[in-house]
Amino acid sequence: MPRLALLALALVLVALLVIALLPQHRAAVPDATIDLHDASVTLYPSADPKAVWTFEAPDVTYAPTTQDTTLLHITDGRRMVGGTTDFTLASDRVVIDANDNLHGQHIQAHLVADDVDLDMVGRNGRQVLIDQRQGQFQVPRVTVTDPENNKAVFEDMRIGFDFTTFEAGGPGTVGYGTFVVGSPGKEPR
Repeated sequence: MPRLALLALALVLVALLVIALLPQHRAAVPDATIDLHDASVTLYPSADPKAVWTFEAPDVTYAPTTQDTTLLHITDGRRMVGGTTDFTLASDRVVIDANDNLHGQHIQAHLVADDVDLDMVGRNGRQVLIDQRQGQFQVPRVTVTDPENNKAVFEDMRIGFDFTTFEAGGPGTVGYGTFVVGSPGKEPR
């Protein structure tokens, strides 16, 4: 009887060893994309854990193989920290990559605390990048408009989310501004 039990145990151990050595079969990720309509998307970027992004978009596509989410015609995009919106976002097309960064050819942002508008445009094959880890906009060309409608245009710009840090590109960078000058009691020029 003990021999029979020992033989059965040996057979079970051999069977378990064979099963353990078999190649692992993983679920195949489909090549298809997932399409959503009239979607609300919430992004909790791991590189910026205090922030929550929300987007309302009529069309959203998710590609499982690249982990890219494409939002089309964003009607309401915003970044919130501590429940307060620090800036809003609008664009015809934005891609959220696997690292939670946002990419687009033309993105408009409104910095709420400073009441400043950023009209950000890609150029020469480079897109606008909203980098979560760096906490900044990386922009090939940006037009900054303040509450008095003063405008400044910069190329190769990096702007912090809180608008306290910014730097423009190096040699050959173009920048110009238009400012309204006025005195109390006189017409602005």
